[in-house]
Amino acid sequence: MKRLAASALVLASLTGCFRMSVRSPAPRDGAPEAQTGASFVAGLTTSNVAAAECRHGLSRVDVYWPWWSPFVYAFTFGIVTPLRAEYVCAKGGADSGDGDTEVPPSVPGL
Repeated sequence: MKRLAASALVLASLTGCFRMSVRSPAPRDGAPEAQTGASFVAGLTTSNVAAAECRHGLSRVDVYWPWWSPFVYAFTFGIVTPLRAEYVCAKGGADSGDGDTEVPPSVPGL
């Protein structure tokens, strides 16, 4: 029984926080927006940040576990993990009038 309790304690201590940050040199345009998604089966699949309102791309993206995510992770035995994505749109450059300055849409997810 002691061995089982020690194994459970070690296993629980190996879970950690998840945070991913991506920064670009583009200037920010507006306040941060947020989306909630989920990662399934211990991270084998995850949600995508689809920011269609950002016509000139993204300036900053942060993806992390909310404070309540470890509880859901433990309750579902790692099958579902809620994620939170915060992003800031990039400010567009000066229009030269001779072409389209928008970022083309990315390849859709599978």
